[in-house]
Amino acid sequence: FPRGGGGGGGEVRLPGQDEPDSTYEFTSRDLLQAMQANARELKRTTQLLTRRDRAALAAGDDPSPSPDSREEEEEAAPEAAVRVRLPDGCMLQGRFGAEEAASALHVFVAETLQEGAPAFDLKTTVGSTHRGVIDPSQGGTLNSMGLAPRGIVNLRWRDDGRHGKDVVRLDTPQQPLDPN
Repeated sequence: FPRGGGGGGGEVRLPGQDEPDSTYEFTSRDLLQAMQANARELKRTTQLLTRRDRAALAAGDDPSPSPDSREEEEEAAPEAAVRVRLPDGCMLQGRFGAEEAASALHVFVAETLQEGAPAFDLKTTVGSTHRGVIDPSQGGTLNSMGLAPRGIVNLRWRDDGRHGKDVVRLDTPQQPLDPN
């Protein structure tokens, strides 16, 4: 197409006119990069993450371990995947270092609740080595409480009220857990 105005005779090339088709091919490397970006975005938007995991994702690292077997995972137990069951059945899930203090679990839960949410206690379930309410002021690690490599704790409202998902922050990613 000739340019208007003046004596210069330049052209504007439309995409694809003189470029080879290979310029627009989607290579296996492009596919791999797109898949990794999608996986990071999915993890960022659908999984509750601890502060450490959010920092790792922001840096482009994968915060989740990929153990070959349960036995290997239990031996090393570098991380603890802990689910917190709210009284209405809603579950929160976070990943922590196995040697993190129990107070990190309390902080994680508090960060996912709305401002002004009632006070709560976390209580271990059958199968953990620590029985009863987790007191963050008494120390102890998630590993020492039997919550690594994975564990479940129950949340109990101190005011004995019936609070549901309405106390969970609206920006908290929510995804139904697969029962299988």
